[in-house]
Amino acid sequence: MNRIEKLKNNVYSFEELDTLEKNATKLGDAETLRLIVLSRASKKANGEKPKSIVGEDGRPLTKRGRREEKARR
Repeated sequence: MNRIEKLKNNVYSFEELDTLEKNATKLGDAETLRLIVLSRASKKANGEKPKSIVGEDGRPLTKRGRREEKARR
């Protein structure tokens, strides 16, 4: 199954959609960006929620988030 078919069938997780969106933006792939928006909306309509990237104490949970927070300081 190729990327377009997987997007149409909502196979990707929210985290994978973020990565696909970043790559599609760099490549200027309008079709993929449109399908990502539809896939996210479909997931939210079905009750799925993206994982939180911020902990209860307000600190980022991901290594990337912690690195970006340090860079802002």
